[in-house]
Amino acid sequence: MKKLVIITSGSYPSQGVLNLIKYISYSLIRNKNFKKKYNIKIFIFREDIILKVKKIIYNFLFEIRNFFFKEKKRIHKFSNSAETFFEENHQMKDHIIFFSKKNDYKNYLPDLVLPVQDRIIKKNYKSLGYIYDLQHIDLPNYFKRNDKRLRNNNFKYLIKNSDGIIVNSLFVKNGILKNYKTKKKDIHVIPFLPYSFDNQYKENKDVKKKYNIKNDYFIICNHFWKHKNHQLAFEAFKILQKKFNNLELVCTGFTHDSRFPVYFKNLKKKYNILIKNDKIKILSHIPRSDQLTLIKKSLSVIQPSLYEGGPGGFSAYEAISLGKNLILSDIKINKEIKHKNILFFKRDSAIDLCKKMFSVVNKKKKLKRFNNISSINQKKLGNYFLKLFHKILND
Repeated sequence: MKKLVIITSGSYPSQGVLNLIKYISYSLIRNKNFKKKYNIKIFIFREDIILKVKKIIYNFLFEIRNFFFKEKKRIHKFSNSAETFFEENHQMKDHIIFFSKKNDYKNYLPDLVLPVQDRIIKKNYKSLGYIYDLQHIDLPNYFKRNDKRLRNNNFKYLIKNSDGIIVNSLFVKNGILKNYKTKKKDIHVIPFLPYSFDNQYKENKDVKKKYNIKNDYFIICNHFWKHKNHQLAFEAFKILQKKFNNLELVCTGFTHDSRFPVYFKNLKKKYNILIKNDKIKILSHIPRSDQLTLIKKSLSVIQPSLYEGGPGGFSAYEAISLGKNLILSDIKINKEIKHKNILFFKRDSAIDLCKKMFSVVNKKKKLKRFNNISSINQKKLGNYFLKLFHKILND
């Protein structure tokens, strides 16, 4: 009899968590060995359907549907309810469940649930907790005292009550071992194996025209959180303009930082001329198909971040899987990436970042293509989770 694995968004399905469950679920859905032993259900927290992230969730539902059934339908409108979605996509009822209570999993008698972020009162199944980063410890000035306490208590709970913890990097694993009481063998690092999700999207050939991009461009795909360090990238681009004034810098992602509400406003004010003249383009949140097409057509993806929970953040996964150059800040976690198409710059030096951008424009950095990297990595990741599930369920 097949065992049931539930992959969950948790009660707070951020974009990062949705990326993670896509990363996990797509690798499993296509794994023949997994299909022989397991069934899979994907749990999405229902209340967020009607909140600001509705479009993100709804896009995700269609991506999941396309992977299960290999359909290529595009999204033309957004439903306001789960009921409407299932009326239009009745075949998905066996695969996607909307839940409103943290313990709704137990009604389906799962064998394993992951990546668990919520507190579960009493369970009769195995679970893999998920600790995304330790930013409240490494960047304490970015958090209020109460927020740090809540994070610490939640992580301690997950470590104590889960059957294992999954993390995205050795950096986070070492941080957990240093700051929390746990055994080394209980923390499982998801390997850095980027693969492309874009095979369900039709490339938008007119994407540059759509966003009024007239020249070659670099791209940053981050929300405008202060620690993502857009300011340094903007400064580097400003310097680069003295050599190449026909380049553009494209930025995707939400512009609001709840911890530093005036950050984007100040950034926009400081670089107003470049933004006003369309040299720096702020596109905000755009359809994923457009974002992936923009990455494909860019000179390079830039990741200037000062802190991440996974190497390079998710834009690094996308850049590598799509065969693009990648310019990364030299923070410790980013050095976990081993790949030919990467240039590292000094995290606090706009001049050094400018030099790396200059080398890409001058084609001093030769791009080595890896045609099969995406499919190979997807298979490797599926096999990794297959082994991990077997270990957890048989311990």
